[in-house]
Amino acid sequence: MTQVKKSRMKPRLGQLMKQSGGMYVAEALKRADATMETLREPSLTGIDDYITALDALLVSGQDEAAVIEGLYARAGDIVSLSGAERNEAVQIAARSLCDLLDEAPGLTPSIVAGIKVYIASIKLLHRAPDNPDLQQPILQGLAAVLEKHRGENRAAAD
Repeated sequence: MTQVKKSRMKPRLGQLMKQSGGMYVAEALKRADATMETLREPSLTGIDDYITALDALLVSGQDEAAVIEGLYARAGDIVSLSGAERNEAVQIAARSLCDLLDEAPGLTPSIVAGIKVYIASIKLLHRAPDNPDLQQPILQGLAAVLEKHRGENRAAAD
């Protein structure tokens, strides 16, 4: 009769983590949250500045292409900082503004009115508490503005 020999292997993952300065997921998430908190206020202030820049671009007197490009860039900047918000509504609104600008044939009165609605909505959503009952009607309204302009673009193309 042969004897079964049992051997116990030590998991390598724990050793690898200790050797390379690694950490457990829970600790990494805890550190990431702490880092995000230190960056939250500067990021929110940056969004404040970009919202002000959006308003200024509309009355800047620059040519149409430069205004649209500047608005698009500032909306993109808002998207990049929107992780600091307590909810995703600002990011959704800023991305939707980018879609509107991307599809705009120019700064027609209708497009300018739509841009103003977007800027006002981003102001309302920025720094607001995470309240889906407040956010959903605003985001639905912005989606309706975008669809209206898409309909106008299709009608103009026909």
